[in-house]
Amino acid sequence: MNKLYALFICLILMLSCSNQAEPHSHLNGSEKHCHHLIEQGQWLGQISINKNKKIPFNFEVRKDSIFIINSKERIGARISSNQDSLRIKIPVFDSELRFIKTKIGLMGYWHNNTKTREKLPFHAFLNPEGERKRFNGSTNSSYSLYSGNWETTFSEGTKNAYKSLAIFYQDKEFATGTFITETGDYRYLQGNVCNDSIFLSCFDGAHAFLFEGILVDNVIHGVFYSGLQWSEPWVSFKNDSFALTNPYLLTRQAARESLEFSFPDINGGSLSYPNKRFNNKVVIIQIFGSWCPNCVDETKFLAGLHSQYQNRGLEIIGLAFETPKKLSDKIARVKELKSHTRSKYEFLIAGSASKKEAQETLPFLNKISSFPTTIFIDKRGIVRKIHTGFYGPGTGEHYAKYTAEVDVLIESLLNE
Repeated sequence: MNKLYALFICLILMLSCSNQAEPHSHLNGSEKHCHHLIEQGQWLGQISINKNKKIPFNFEVRKDSIFIINSKERIGARISSNQDSLRIKIPVFDSELRFIKTKIGLMGYWHNNTKTREKLPFHAFLNPEGERKRFNGSTNSSYSLYSGNWETTFSEGTKNAYKSLAIFYQDKEFATGTFITETGDYRYLQGNVCNDSIFLSCFDGAHAFLFEGILVDNVIHGVFYSGLQWSEPWVSFKNDSFALTNPYLLTRQAARESLEFSFPDINGGSLSYPNKRFNNKVVIIQIFGSWCPNCVDETKFLAGLHSQYQNRGLEIIGLAFETPKKLSDKIARVKELKSHTRSKYEFLIAGSASKKEAQETLPFLNKISSFPTTIFIDKRGIVRKIHTGFYGPGTGEHYAKYTAEVDVLIESLLNE
């Protein structure tokens, strides 16, 4: 896509009903007499990424807790006070909202410490229209139908182009969905349809995403925004038969390289593989980072899998590649993930959050193109399958299919 065309699409989107909901309700004053820190009920938050773009997200306040809403997802966190300001620490991820109360809502910053302490303006306002309202739009019933599967190309026509499967669900002006790529998915997206345009966003504490698209002659032309600086164009057309490359074919065991490693664990010791502890056991090796939302989704799934099959001989080892420089800080991040997901399998600190470093550290794989990457090993220590990425719960039937396949695989390996 040439620059002129991309600018044209952006202009169309800005001139349509893409303006996120602006403050349309004031606090009624009762919060001054309420024993809770923030007015109760539905709110609309906004992360400002530049002068013209804001990434909206819905949340609900109950007592002194907040529940961030992304489609079917609810992320709970506590609200705490610090002198004249308030703070919300996002679970697992090294980020937080710091703000004050004003006459029209909340005002402060989202501190994303994972991304070199990125700091973005944050505002929030009471939202009496509820969680189905995230973006402003017309009140008439004229809007395009987006539901279905869409073959998508990001950065089309460039060396960085890549394919994706977009899945959208639409109920009148309310829309949800996600984009699945060969390295994972963009998790739960939620937004609104306005006339010929669709607007979807997500805020989970690790990422702030905004997708804008306009449907012209059965093709969606859009722009994807992430955080302070990233943006890229995307193009989609309906294609129910489109499928991405099989994720079991993207990574393989390197020729003449045995699967072995030794790393510190999170309790002051170390663990090596192979060793007699894993003899005659089915083993899953998870290559991940606690900073990665797809990895957190997978960790929740693996925690349940481990609980189900541990007594029959399943072992799981998580190899963490973390963002902090100090080992103690890396351990702290993984311990928080372990506690949050109630995982009882082994976690080791394998290195820093870099696919290049992961590849150098784990030469028994031909490449590592995604966090997570998951290795399935049989009782004889033979690698049976390697899965790149993870189809999380935001992908709906794709998540259900993948998790069912893993159940069947583990049952088969345990019965050998």
